[in-house]
Amino acid sequence: MKERPFALFLLALFLFLFPVSLVFPMPLGPWGLPPLYLYLYASWGLVVLLAYLLFRRP
Repeated sequence: MKERPFALFLLALFLFLFPVSLVFPMPLGPWGLPPLYLYLYASWGLVVLLAYLLFRRP
């Protein structure tokens, strides 16, 4: 049962330590927002959602 939290930790580590500045060379994304901000907020939201689904009580 301890494998899932560790896998979530590794996913979050990969998402936030990945060199995202190399992935998004465009200065503006959709709605005029920088793609780096969109990536960080989407990654954060995904990690929070997965943590909620993983640790909620049935």
